[in-house]
Amino acid sequence: MHLPAHTVKRERSLYDERMPRVSEDHRAARRQQILAAAAARFARDGFHRTSMQDVVDESGMSFGAVYRYFRTKNDIVMAISLEAISMIETVVRDGVQAGRPVADLMATLPRALLTLEQIDERMRLAVQAWGEALRDQALAERMQSGLRRARAALKETIDVSYADSDVHIDAEAASQVLISIIQGFILQRAWDPHLDADSYGQAAQALIAGTLGRTGPEQPTPR
Repeated sequence: MHLPAHTVKRERSLYDERMPRVSEDHRAARRQQILAAAAARFARDGFHRTSMQDVVDESGMSFGAVYRYFRTKNDIVMAISLEAISMIETVVRDGVQAGRPVADLMATLPRALLTLEQIDERMRLAVQAWGEALRDQALAERMQSGLRRARAALKETIDVSYADSDVHIDAEAASQVLISIIQGFILQRAWDPHLDADSYGQAAQALIAGTLGRTGPEQPTPR
């Protein structure tokens, strides 16, 4: 028997109204629950020793529920890696907006990193992500994009800081060096949780403020 089209449409409408609607906030919360579980497992066991089933077990959700948000472990690795690496862009952007001179800015960034949520876990994940990017070109390109934005913000700060100075510096190259100082802190802190952020920042500040624009004694030209 064929029901009239308007009857079918009305029944579907009533059915839809009875179905619980999943809000965007709920979906976002569930996705974050999966990522938090994956991050905890990855931080303990590493990307390659963790299986999709491990993530499911850690999350307390069903396999089907996790699969609804992430089809493969690589999808989760990509999301976790980008979230971990984003901390560099976050602290650089916030520090630049404060308008500090470049040396003073670098003094504050290690401590600023430690104010972020779950930072020790994120640092371990960041180090793993750097290693993963060596074999995953898509991940490398996404990570490089974030670092380019951070370097651009630092380059702008360098340009402003030395606009009226006699110091001549390649701001692009200098921004790469400054990023490496931040990455160095993350790497060493992942190895040694007792690494002191304030001492590290003060040393970076002193090196930048004390040597930028200076040259060493003139060296003899090699023959």
